[in-house]
Amino acid sequence: MVRPLWSLAGPALSAFLAAGLLTAPIGPLVSAITRDLGLSTAGMTATVVAQYTVATVALVAPGYLLGRRWPTAIALPALALLIIGSVVSAFTPGAALLAVGRVLVGLGAGTVAGAALALSSQLVRWRSRARLALGLALGAALLIGPVASGMLAQALSWRTVFLADVMVATVALLSTIASGIAMWVLRPSRPSPPATPAATTPRPGATWIGGPGR
Repeated sequence: MVRPLWSLAGPALSAFLAAGLLTAPIGPLVSAITRDLGLSTAGMTATVVAQYTVATVALVAPGYLLGRRWPTAIALPALALLIIGSVVSAFTPGAALLAVGRVLVGLGAGTVAGAALALSSQLVRWRSRARLALGLALGAALLIGPVASGMLAQALSWRTVFLADVMVATVALLSTIASGIAMWVLRPSRPSPPATPAATTPRPGATWIGGPGR
């Protein structure tokens, strides 16, 4: 299905925000979480590795593969998982729930990014430039995530970082819903099949030109 350039706005914003949330628990935030929850360095590393492993797999399937046909239908539940994972991470009392929360975030973020990349391959014009811009934006978001989360954790607390993730992911969810509704309203209607001309039956006794009656 060929899509207009503006249809990428909602999913691209969602992928940008999801990439930033994916790298949020890195740097100063890791030290704060490890200290407050009494985690070992190995345990925290395992949680982060599990998050990125799930995100990498989700980027391909279901993100890219199913996102080529149903980008909005794939992105919406993925963003919901991202929000749930951020809430679980914010209120976790220990290592087990933190791992669950980060895995959910990885699943949602990877799926959203894959759906946005799949949608960028279906644009009518500027396809290559749109994909390049999307890739650069995702790379920048991966770098911005640890910086922003570290500053917020030092100013407030690491739990506040995950609550801020919920608000950011909610904005991404609403933008994706708006983009999907616009695509549904403005999608071209299927052309109606051409009417079949009614067959004409000669009247009884009519003489055909060039026929036997001539």
